[in-house]
Amino acid sequence: MERDPELVIPMGYSEHAPPPDLQASVVCFWTGVAFPGVGGATSAMRRVLPDGCVDIIIAFTGDHVDASAVGTMTRPLILSEPGPEVHIGVRFRPGHAYTALQIPADELTDGQVSFDLLAPNVEAELTSIRSQRTNGARLQAMIEFVRRRLTGAPDVPLGVRRAVQLIALDQGNLKVRDLTSIVGITRQQLARQFAIHVGVPPKTFARVMRARAALARADAARAAHPRNVDWSAIACDLGYYDQPHFIDDFKAITGTTPGRWFDNGE
Repeated sequence: MERDPELVIPMGYSEHAPPPDLQASVVCFWTGVAFPGVGGATSAMRRVLPDGCVDIIIAFTGDHVDASAVGTMTRPLILSEPGPEVHIGVRFRPGHAYTALQIPADELTDGQVSFDLLAPNVEAELTSIRSQRTNGARLQAMIEFVRRRLTGAPDVPLGVRRAVQLIALDQGNLKVRDLTSIVGITRQQLARQFAIHVGVPPKTFARVMRARAALARADAARAAHPRNVDWSAIACDLGYYDQPHFIDDFKAITGTTPGRWFDNGE
């Protein structure tokens, strides 16, 4: 039997598409590899924004290996200190981490938890990844690890999947009362299911999606006209009821105001 060709892992941060059988549950696998002589893989300051997802991360520093789960975020994470030499990660689609971790997602929200506190027999589960000597082989072992975790796991409830899809499609501009009538469950049921599977309430998830939509529009506007980003027009198009509302939401999700976003090197 022929072996799969080893994956090529570049320096810096890279995202890798999941294989077809994992695409329904995984946004991407990702790697962070330090440049020689620069320090850790996170030595340059990087702003990580909420995206509604949960990640499992394995960090390699020499012979030392740490594994952790990073929960759904409601505020930005600023990485500025030198970090491990190599990170290998998986980013689950909103709502899908519970099927892999079997722990309610709201117990991880805005936190980073050692994987051995979440999963039984963690040493045995991670042995195949830790034993690899190349980053390509580590990533391939991580893919197999996730595949094993998802095999036979319970499905994400249809109401959660549909609600996440609708909120994302509407770029966060969808009222919860309208959402519950569309998916056919009560507001209380949807809140409970979001706590378990997504980690944040539907309204918070919508705020994250709308702020990210604003950033995407601003990036497109800046690419077309570098000195002309009309944040007021973006806020109006996305249904914010006034400029202070937009600024407050934007700052909560990104850590800075719209007017200063590009000043921070973003």
